[in-house]
Amino acid sequence: MTTLRSRRRVAALALTAATLLPSPVAAATPVTADQGAAGAHAEVGDPSREALRQLAQPPFPPTDLSLLNTQSYPQGPPMQPAPPRETTAEGLVEQLKKTLKPRGHRAVDEGLAVFHSAQIATVVPDLNLRAALASLAGSPAQASVQAIRSGVFHHVYFGTPPNPAATAQVVIGPNGPEIVYHQRFRYEDFRLLGVVFAHETLHQDPQVNDNEELTNTALQTAYYGQLLLKEPHVATGRTELSRRINTALMALLNTRDARGRQRLTQSTGNVLPGAANPLPSFGAAFLGITPDGGTGTDPTSTPGNANLDSFLNSITRTRQTGAAFDTTTVELLNRRQAWATPRERVRLARLLELRISHLSKPDVAAQRLRPQEPLEGWGIGIDAPT
Repeated sequence: MTTLRSRRRVAALALTAATLLPSPVAAATPVTADQGAAGAHAEVGDPSREALRQLAQPPFPPTDLSLLNTQSYPQGPPMQPAPPRETTAEGLVEQLKKTLKPRGHRAVDEGLAVFHSAQIATVVPDLNLRAALASLAGSPAQASVQAIRSGVFHHVYFGTPPNPAATAQVVIGPNGPEIVYHQRFRYEDFRLLGVVFAHETLHQDPQVNDNEELTNTALQTAYYGQLLLKEPHVATGRTELSRRINTALMALLNTRDARGRQRLTQSTGNVLPGAANPLPSFGAAFLGITPDGGTGTDPTSTPGNANLDSFLNSITRTRQTGAAFDTTTVELLNRRQAWATPRERVRLARLLELRISHLSKPDVAAQRLRPQEPLEGWGIGIDAPT
């Protein structure tokens, strides 16, 4: 655990030199009385008893390792990024319309305006990356668009991040903060690149702690789950980026309590069954694992931003103002995630080819997933695979 946490802190310090100066923020607005009436462990949405009964089972094991990353499951096939392909503005526009149409005509109009914006094109000149940003219109991550429009980030491009294992990172360029995507992901589906956009635009100050990485990854993964409910094919391309994000989604879906309710830092077992290293909860990948096998904590706090407030409001269905990256925000996400109903979470588990029904006898298939020698980490981070 010490090695994992120290490595994360080294990555965080590297990002410190690559982000904006901090600005003061107000204390987070607490959940209101009417919101609190939903219960300390609110499960918003579909109350289906059957779905909750299924979710009350131990974490679901995988049955198709080609959908998951090889850091967690080294016995899976080698990961390869999407191969080179021709990208045209016309083709991306048509795909964008299909993605945005279920969110309403305003989302379509906003997304197309982002894609065609001359101002945004100076910051995000690559067509695929601009489509990625546009794909966030009308989504829980839509405030990412404003972060680009308002000049928080001066350039978004493909290159080589300071940490070559990262999918993307915030760096300091000649004119200020920039977002650099690893060039190996140049041809990935723009919707997957949009999930990464949702994460990176939450980094808006020079301080980065474990709570921030956990919160950002939890929010982007929740958004990814919502995206798949409308466009399930995005998960099944079996490219490197889809497999990385699928593994994070699997860990989040499996982080639930004995009643099947979605959690962040507590679960009923290893949330990556059969993986090289056991993981007691989604949060433990970032906060560390305690000596008794639970999830650690990070007592530090870093400033939040308007993007964080907006994202939290959508995923938790609360009203946040001035939220910070701290234990309060982590506990809010542990206590109240409203991004999918129980039935939808079961649908997502099936999409990832997780085995819903557990067998009473020993699971031979799961035993075959265990490698001979454990590896360090799980590969579900964005800035530095955790």
